[in-house]
Amino acid sequence: MQEAFTNIIKHTRATQIRVSTGSDAHGVQVTIADNGQGFDLQAARKQGGKGLSNQLRRAEAIGAVVDWKSSAEGSSLILSLPLQRAVL
Repeated sequence: MQEAFTNIIKHTRATQIRVSTGSDAHGVQVTIADNGQGFDLQAARKQGGKGLSNQLRRAEAIGAVVDWKSSAEGSSLILSLPLQRAVL
């Protein structure tokens, strides 16, 4: 989550950040959304910045899934945490 906030502050020109949580039978979801300028996910991952790849790596390390959605109206990160950690 810290990396998400840092990316929003550094790159999006957002004036609002919203954090919400929810749960279902599969786990807990944390959503961090902003009203910034949005970004092209594929281009951002190819540019060599470490923010998105660090978020992905950290999520995978705890058995979670991270996804991003972005448009001209803002972006959101959705972190899905399982109720039980997968046994490797």
